[in-house]
Amino acid sequence: MTLTKEELIRYSRQLAIPGLGPAGQLKLKAAKVAVIGAGGLGTLVLGYLAGAGVGEIGVFDFGPVELSNLHRQLMYGIGDVGLLKTGQVKKHLRESNPEVRVNANEGLLTRENICAALAGYDYIADCTDNFITRAAINKACLQLKKTYVHGAVYQFEGQLAVFEPHAGPCLGCLAPGAELLEDQTCAEAGVMGPAAGAVASMQALEVLKLILGLETLKGKFAMLDFRLADFNVVELKKREDCPACGSAAGPESKFLEALAVDLITPEALKARMASGGAPRVLDLRYAWEHDLCHIAGDTWVDFDELQKGGAGLSLGEEIVLYCKGQSKAAAAFRTLRNKGFNKVSVLKGGIDAWAEKAEKGMIRY
Repeated sequence: MTLTKEELIRYSRQLAIPGLGPAGQLKLKAAKVAVIGAGGLGTLVLGYLAGAGVGEIGVFDFGPVELSNLHRQLMYGIGDVGLLKTGQVKKHLRESNPEVRVNANEGLLTRENICAALAGYDYIADCTDNFITRAAINKACLQLKKTYVHGAVYQFEGQLAVFEPHAGPCLGCLAPGAELLEDQTCAEAGVMGPAAGAVASMQALEVLKLILGLETLKGKFAMLDFRLADFNVVELKKREDCPACGSAAGPESKFLEALAVDLITPEALKARMASGGAPRVLDLRYAWEHDLCHIAGDTWVDFDELQKGGAGLSLGEEIVLYCKGQSKAAAAFRTLRNKGFNKVSVLKGGIDAWAEKAEKGMIRY
């Protein structure tokens, strides 16, 4: 494998870095990196990896570009709205660097398919926005013995870590109960675009340093508070009782049971609302989101008040909870179940699925 004249010109600014040179560039050219998530983190990580000349890049995501993505997902433009992210990523990366091979993988990664999907890559960049998927990535990398770079962003805050399975701590060592958390995605919790950009830049650097054999954040955890410009890096220790890589690792039956919620499809809810004795439908999003659009006939409730036990609900009534996706609603579902509410369900796919499935007149603007 050699570098062409065009590649020598394209990468001349990084070839000039002492210790990198053509030998380092050839390492990048030979590398295969999977980027899971093509959102606020993933799009920038993908752009930097392609720009640096990583030879083969796999992008994993599902669903279309939305208007609300554009403030932080700078790879996309107005013309991309409504088109699949994976396809648009491949198009844009190929336009920016035709020397790079881009594999677009559309669809959800699950515990059943994730190992096969990642097996052909050298390194993994975790650019996802929920603990369930992060836990699946962690377990797959443990099984495949692949080092991966974890990035996360929330409002003005970010996290960064490099996990080297078996040789050091894993995500389960950092947060043993993380996969049981129903955290909010950035769509529900909010995120500042530059915060995502800052974390993504650092995440891409960690991937490139891994490929080049440079010192990385292996065994460390970076906590980034951009509101206060407060950055801390702490050492991580491998836990002997880690549920993923330690003595506590085992069957996932209890984990799956803890994650289970009762779901109702948009079609089923629509039919129930059209009949007598319809359930009480509760919107758990922010008040301004409810004002923007909501399910006709629903009630807005404050998510935090509901979590504290408020909202004036009766134990015997049938309740359907919804948010943008399912995260907030699933968390509220468990809270209500623990308080004795037995007739509770979560709208599958949230308001996004409802807007796609429901007919005219079922959404109020």
